[in-house]
Amino acid sequence: MKAIRYIALGIGAFFGGRYLLSLSRAGNKAIVSVSGKRGQISAQGINVALNYNIKNPSRANLKISPPLVKLYINEKLIASSTMKDVEIPASVQDSKGKISINAFSETGNITTTILVPWLSIVSISPTILSRLQSGDSTQKVQVTVETLSHAFTAIGDFPLDDKTTIQL
Repeated sequence: MKAIRYIALGIGAFFGGRYLLSLSRAGNKAIVSVSGKRGQISAQGINVALNYNIKNPSRANLKISPPLVKLYINEKLIASSTMKDVEIPASVQDSKGKISINAFSETGNITTTILVPWLSIVSISPTILSRLQSGDSTQKVQVTVETLSHAFTAIGDFPLDDKTTIQL
């Protein structure tokens, strides 16, 4: 009987360790691809529409909180979203509003729109303001998009952060 108990404990430790390793890999290897474009220009500022896709290249199923998205120009924060502004496809949204990503799959197109106030842009540089307002595709502005969220698992949660540079 002792041998069966040790074999069962060994098998349990193997599969538990394998699961923990896949969670660790998911935290380090989850891929966030971001694209964005300048939206409408209004009296309040410029709307920036962001599309992103989160890929899970591990064998662990993940649940992720809706991300908080921050925009930076020249390492200065110009705008941030709220988690309730994020539009999550119904196919990957669970009943609690979290994003469910199965093993070796991706979320699809998650979108959010962020309003960049005029004051934020002018405080950085008036030339950036004129480049954002122009319709010329050769005068693009580099923006750093920081995505902050948490991945929830049966064992615990861990931060899932990503920084990407795009051009608007």
